[in-house]
Amino acid sequence: MPTDTQSLPSPRKPRRDISIAFDAAREIEAAKVLREQIAALAGGDDEFLRDTLEGEVDFEGLCGRLVASIGEDEALAAGLKTYRDTLGQRIAAMEKRADEKRVLLLTTLEISGRPGITTTTGTVSTRPVQPKLLIVEESEIPSEYWTPQPPKLDSAAVRNALKDSKSVPGATLSNGGKTISIRRA
Repeated sequence: MPTDTQSLPSPRKPRRDISIAFDAAREIEAAKVLREQIAALAGGDDEFLRDTLEGEVDFEGLCGRLVASIGEDEALAAGLKTYRDTLGQRIAAMEKRADEKRVLLLTTLEISGRPGITTTTGTVSTRPVQPKLLIVEESEIPSEYWTPQPPKLDSAAVRNALKDSKSVPGATLSNGGKTISIRRA
């Protein structure tokens, strides 16, 4: 014969069902908010929106697509930075080459004794250049030639003092916040 406690349903089961339902409702709401925020982020870019949300209706699927999209954006940004650096190196090399060609033209004109030359692509002429300032020993230059500079805040020192629980009038630390960490599968 069952005892009174054996015939009663387990008190945990209803709580668990409520908990599952609550978690599911939270995920549905989170998915809805995530979809709305992705749509706002797309800013009318239907291709971005379609690529990000294509076929995803559940929270985990949306998050997975968003993680993939973040990876694509980061890869594109890294590629563009590399391309920008490569272009910068090419620009510098071309500028150096142009300067070397100018020196070659100047040397050629000086050797020939001519002040200039006119060609079908342009006229080249020599002209004097003002002397450039060369600082040999900065510490020996008198103070009258110096411009006073306003003090510059040492943000790292202020942050460290506040972290060490020291009071710094006019400064405080923020509450921080949260960020995400993405580990690629």
